[in-house]
Amino acid sequence: MRSVLCGLFASAALLLASMMVRADLLTATVAYQQEQFDKARQEFMQLARLGNVDALYNLGVMNLHGQGQDKDYAKAFAWFSIAADFGLSEAGSAASLVYQQLPEQTQLTELKQQLDNEFGYLSYQHNLQPVFMPHSEQQDLLAPQRSHFLEPVYPEEAYKKGLEGWVWVEFDIDPSGAVKDLEIIDGYPPREFERSIYNAVSRWRYQPLLKEGQPQPYHSRSLLYHFSTHKGRRYRESFSRQSNAYQQRISELIERAEQGDALVQYYISNWLMTEQSNAAMLLRRHYQQDYAAGEVLLEAAKNGYALAQYRLGSSLLRGQLAESDRHKGLNWVLQAAQSGLAVAQYRLAREILDSKDVQQEWQKAARWLAQAAEQGHFRAIRDLAELNLQQGLLNDVEPLLQQGLALDDQHPQLLFIQARLLTLQGQGKAAKGIGEQALKQAENREWYRQDIQNWLTQTGN
Repeated sequence: MRSVLCGLFASAALLLASMMVRADLLTATVAYQQEQFDKARQEFMQLARLGNVDALYNLGVMNLHGQGQDKDYAKAFAWFSIAADFGLSEAGSAASLVYQQLPEQTQLTELKQQLDNEFGYLSYQHNLQPVFMPHSEQQDLLAPQRSHFLEPVYPEEAYKKGLEGWVWVEFDIDPSGAVKDLEIIDGYPPREFERSIYNAVSRWRYQPLLKEGQPQPYHSRSLLYHFSTHKGRRYRESFSRQSNAYQQRISELIERAEQGDALVQYYISNWLMTEQSNAAMLLRRHYQQDYAAGEVLLEAAKNGYALAQYRLGSSLLRGQLAESDRHKGLNWVLQAAQSGLAVAQYRLAREILDSKDVQQEWQKAARWLAQAAEQGHFRAIRDLAELNLQQGLLNDVEPLLQQGLALDDQHPQLLFIQARLLTLQGQGKAAKGIGEQALKQAENREWYRQDIQNWLTQTGN
């Protein structure tokens, strides 16, 4: 028991030590305190667009005192009023005080309406605000059903040390139900559990999704898997007696989250998404509300953390954590994509290509795929090569194939793209050989191969 508890203590310490990256609200606040007002204002403006009430209030303060700009009481009133619309009582009081000092009040309503269009509560409510729901009501009605499951193996050394953690993965499911092109998006502790997840999930199978009787692929299946040393009542009792030894560390994390550290908020949300982990047991002494995991994730997203924005957006698209809302989900994914997060750029492109309610704009999708591909995102490289081939942009296919095959030189889909490209270039014999190689690799991986077989049959004729 002692080694397990010490391991969790070390885990909490490691988390604190790793929180040295940029967290936007804290960065803006520090810049403000150091009188770097231009930097602070830029940060606050970005966060205000996400519905961050602290940023809205601080913009009012900066206009009121002329920090980094001329004093502007009218704008200060407008920012305070918008923050008050979000429910911040002190903002309402500040707006009233500023209002009384203004000699002319005729243009105030017009100025507030102008800012409301971009930063107001109704805009936030319509475009970004999720509606959270209990875990029992969360469901993805379009999700494929798993038909074969292999439990990830708890790494022996991590278990001995009592280390707990989680891994966030995404993968595609091919028309046969096979998992393909699994991607590790994030994990804690870094690299501790990733191999175990990869080995297990790669062997899962799903029931094929059918559309008009034909099997269909499923893109970007998302999974947050927790590893926990939790062992039942006796373990819980011992854990409860000794938890004070590192409750202080957990309290430090909570304090940093409440100060606006987006990365800490994101980590806490991920811990709260399980009932079993020791970290979650400690955190729930503070986060007792029904939708704590979603609410803390939302705060991280509003504080500008791209992974939180993407996780929230993808959850809204699938009806996980919150009620399904495609419009809001795409807006959060877009925020993450604009921040440069490759997996969000890829997801946005796929949503454009796969969507039923948005006109397919392959050029827009191609631009997002290209941005992700430039960062080495494999699925983006794969899909952009396929898209360019379909659109007849043959000169753009070859460099993508080289980039993708350098990462996986036996990838069936890339080989199949190469075979079709060679055919269009008049190299039929070489094309058939590559096509047969693609079929063999698909068989070895137990992936869907009917499309390759059909092509080889047509090519043979």
